[in-house]
Amino acid sequence: MYYNCSIVDDEQHAIDALNDYINEIDFLKVSSTFNNPLDALNIIGNGDKIDFLFLDIDMDGMAGTELSKHLREKARFVIYASSNLEHEVRTIDPSFECYLGKPISMKRFTNTIETLVRLNNLPIKN
Repeated sequence: MYYNCSIVDDEQHAIDALNDYINEIDFLKVSSTFNNPLDALNIIGNGDKIDFLFLDIDMDGMAGTELSKHLREKARFVIYASSNLEHEVRTIDPSFECYLGKPISMKRFTNTIETLVRLNNLPIKN
């Protein structure tokens, strides 16, 4: 069993880093990446549900916090990956599940995923 992940970030190096981290965890799989939030809105909004949605906040076209409002029902977990401070993000969107401060370390990424899986009693089968 894999959990599908989608990444939305307007910086390719950030997408690449998250993609690499996701590929290091056996039960995660990247299902889509987007460097344009409007493309993500159109494709994810019309597609299947995803498990982990990684969103940057400051993007051209649409902020990640706004995109989250449109895609929340399509994603099991919304994880903001941003250089914004966490308390600033909480004032904008208090309903998100997790925050990863950029630059993201592999250790922080792994701990976040493992915590979400454990706290939500998600099965892990490869």
